[in-house]
Amino acid sequence: MAVEITGTDACGNSPKNVFVARFEEHVALGDVEALAAVLAPDCVLEIVTADGVRTVEGREAVAAALPGIVPDGLTAAHVEAAVTHGKAAAAWGSWTHPGGTVQWSHVLWFRTLKAQDFDRIRVFGA
Repeated sequence: MAVEITGTDACGNSPKNVFVARFEEHVALGDVEALAAVLAPDCVLEIVTADGVRTVEGREAVAAALPGIVPDGLTAAHVEAAVTHGKAAAAWGSWTHPGGTVQWSHVLWFRTLKAQDFDRIRVFGA
C-alpha cells in the first residue's frame, strides 16, 4: 500500500522550509539514500521517548535509524508545518498507521546557514 503524504506543499515559499518538509517526506517513506544525502558526516540524532534519550551518531547510522521512528504499516503522513530560522528548523505533524494516528515533532539544526545538510536532529514522539 502506498503512503499518502500531505502538507509538504504548504510549507511556504521559503526554500529552507521546503527542504525540511521534503526531509520529513523521506523519513516517512524510509528513503535511507535520500536521508543520507542531506546529513552531515558527523550528524547526531537524538530520539526522545518517555524512557529517555537514545543517541545515534554518523551519517550512515542516522540515515538507517530515522525510518525506525516511523510506525510500522504507515498509510499516511502529514506535515503540519516546517519552519526555519537561521541554522534551526522544526517540523511537526502526524503519522497514520493501522493502530491509529500519532503526533510527531522534530527539531533540526543545519550545519551551515546555506542549509544544505543537517548537523543535529532531535525527534519527539518516536
